[in-house]
Amino acid sequence: MTSSYLEYPLQRGFVHNWLVAGPHAIAVPDLARFAGPDYKSQIARHYYKRISDINEPPEEKASFLVGDDELTWRYYRCLDDHFVDVSSFYHTCHYLRAWAYTQVVTPASSPVTFTLTTNGPADLWLNGQHVHRQEHFFHQDPHSVSFEVTLNEGRNEILARFEGVAARECPYVMALQVAGLDAEGVSVQVPTYIERVARRQMFEHAFEQAHLEQSVSYQGNDITLRWADDLDTRCSYCFRVQDSRDRIYVEGQPEAKPDESVNVGQPSRLRQGQYHVVLMPRPEEFYNAGVRYQRRLPIQILDHAHSDLPYATYEERRREALEDAVRQEHGLYSEIAKYGLGRGASADAGVMMEAIEGINQREDCSDFYLVGLLGVMYRYMGSALFPPQLRGPLEGCVLNFKYWHDEPGSDAMCYTTENHSILFHTCEILAGQLYPDRVFPNAGQTGQWHREKAERLALDWLHKRGTEGFTEWDSNCYFEEDLVALSHLADLAENEDVQELAAVVMDKLLLTMSLNSFKGVFGSTHGRTYAPMIMGGQLEATSGISRLMWGMGVWNPHIRGTVSLACSEYELPSIIADIATDTADELWNRERHGEVNKVTYRTPDYMLCSAQDYHPGEKGYQQHIWQATLGHDAVVFVTHPPSMGEDGSHRPNFWHGNYVLPRVAQWKDTLVAVHKLPEDDWMGFAHAYYPVHSFDAHVLRDGWAFAQKGSGYLALTATGGLELVKHGPSAYRELRSHGKENVWLCLLGREATDGSFEDFQKKVLALEVDLQDLGVSCTTLRGETLSFGWEGPLTVNGQEQPLSGYAHYDNSYCRAEWPASAIEIQYGDYMLRLHFDLGEQPI
Repeated sequence: MTSSYLEYPLQRGFVHNWLVAGPHAIAVPDLARFAGPDYKSQIARHYYKRISDINEPPEEKASFLVGDDELTWRYYRCLDDHFVDVSSFYHTCHYLRAWAYTQVVTPASSPVTFTLTTNGPADLWLNGQHVHRQEHFFHQDPHSVSFEVTLNEGRNEILARFEGVAARECPYVMALQVAGLDAEGVSVQVPTYIERVARRQMFEHAFEQAHLEQSVSYQGNDITLRWADDLDTRCSYCFRVQDSRDRIYVEGQPEAKPDESVNVGQPSRLRQGQYHVVLMPRPEEFYNAGVRYQRRLPIQILDHAHSDLPYATYEERRREALEDAVRQEHGLYSEIAKYGLGRGASADAGVMMEAIEGINQREDCSDFYLVGLLGVMYRYMGSALFPPQLRGPLEGCVLNFKYWHDEPGSDAMCYTTENHSILFHTCEILAGQLYPDRVFPNAGQTGQWHREKAERLALDWLHKRGTEGFTEWDSNCYFEEDLVALSHLADLAENEDVQELAAVVMDKLLLTMSLNSFKGVFGSTHGRTYAPMIMGGQLEATSGISRLMWGMGVWNPHIRGTVSLACSEYELPSIIADIATDTADELWNRERHGEVNKVTYRTPDYMLCSAQDYHPGEKGYQQHIWQATLGHDAVVFVTHPPSMGEDGSHRPNFWHGNYVLPRVAQWKDTLVAVHKLPEDDWMGFAHAYYPVHSFDAHVLRDGWAFAQKGSGYLALTATGGLELVKHGPSAYRELRSHGKENVWLCLLGREATDGSFEDFQKKVLALEVDLQDLGVSCTTLRGETLSFGWEGPLTVNGQEQPLSGYAHYDNSYCRAEWPASAIEIQYGDYMLRLHFDLGEQPI
């Protein structure tokens, strides 16, 4: 029987402390049974159970059965968004259920209003009685429903069960708010087996005040744990560095002190991978006294340091890329890298069979892997050393695949986004070439038919990206997938038009990267991205590609693009590498890709990029609107978050994208971002990514945040003021600014133009800056007068500056109107022409 309770207050009426179990995931077979736009509701009704499945009193670490599956109650502490967040990605369709339990203790019986917020259907039981069900589905925006209940005097048991239907990304949250209750004498209590609850809650409070200086490190570099400078609790504790299987690599037992830094281990002991620094009571207290509380701080370890300067030859880097991919043991493309190195005999056939099985199940992203298998079949299957047991499964996999959304069959694969489209077309072309006379059972058509269909679709895709650019512009995640497809087409397509245009579009894509990169960081605005890829350049999916192509970047777990390029015969025009590595005093670049008009201002010491006036006031998704880059970890940007969740299923999430898009304008080294939040905004603030430990120096003074990295400087201010977050998962890397209407002003400088870092600060503080709720008028560091707001033009020295109607490319290296039939690129005495009309060749 439970004798102990963890006690907490309500947070603005929200319950923040729960026991959570699940999600319990049930695979949904025969998805075709649930047809139509309401298929999620149909699935939920099909699997719904009126009973809660909870037959024993919940307690921390206690287990219960759901069918044949055992689930365990775990303690969950909500963040500032109030959500229990169990979001994840599912490659096939699943029906999900999760449970959350807590107790609310009141001094007297009282009628109250509960507001339950979820993405999907949910039930709520109060003191064992079912009191509410809601049956909505809202994919990204959870929906709130209010209802009346009566709380008893004393303990009130609350059990929520919330459901989801996952098909690819699955944002999956629950929040409960209690209104109409006098907070005095009210508490939230969570049952626990731990007897020393005060000690356990002390550790919980203290550990929230710890953070890692970096979330990415590499061999030979320290991993530094730091305590907040306002730490209000001192304690002895234990840290451990553990991998995903909880194997312990490093352990220590220091004492927590304000602003104390602790070297918790050197990554030279660790192979590349995902680890956690685990904070816990010392072993004698954790194990013997039963004070079992932990906080896990994630860190990614890389085998290599980031390269800020070009090095080696292409052939040397190509071999290094493949060796790194093999060493990672990272699935199919690690095995393909072995073939690329001439070591096919050592490739693991079991890994390739796993890929085949996933494709046969039509898992989402199957196209990422089928194209790799097709490349293996073309390049290596003719060898006598190729595993004979793979030949039949590979043939069956290729023949039975579903190559486009108009073919029979229901599944969770994504077809029509920009990157998936060209990957599916590439797979279909290569499959049709391999088996032109065979009938592919799913569509009932021959390989030749598939090839011709896919060639038409691919040529249309290629021509549109060549002439108009990418809708997923400058995407540091999906450019990798585009290059996987393009490199296979350029190498293996038999249709000359497809082959040649794929190579030209690949040139253009890499040109775009070169114009918008700084020291190996593709720090541009992005049409789509994910949080780890913008919080520095080390986990960009394009980083290994830029290291391979021009020697700047880092090898990381994203290997599909690097392996595909390294196994191909593609040769990068040297002029593109020259542009990527150029250190000209100033590059002012304007581009248009589809609907976006974007600018980049690059100097030897920093780069500032933005999407100009891009759909302000509209709901955002994964667009990254602006970024300042001073180094591979020293980046700054501002977003409007919908929640605290950093999982990629939230689109937008805490860091990538904006719930409501700002209005942004940039004039060279000066940028203005105007945010206008909804009246009922869930979070109530916009915030800056400002990683203080990635800078050589930083200062917060007089309403400004300053940063220095090398010889580059940054200054940032906002109408709503700036608050450095010191506790929780975003500690010492987040500046918050509250308010529904807010203007952010960002200025960049460098030693060559602005003197020392102290001189730069003085110059900024001396500027005339009139920040208003929805606009700004100011002088810039270059002596210009600038004005911009939620409405009206951007003016510089009284002259209106265009924010739209840009040329496709307009910079000192190339200019081409939009749409463009060709691009002429010049660097020094060298020239390259890229033609996007069929039959014309680059020269």
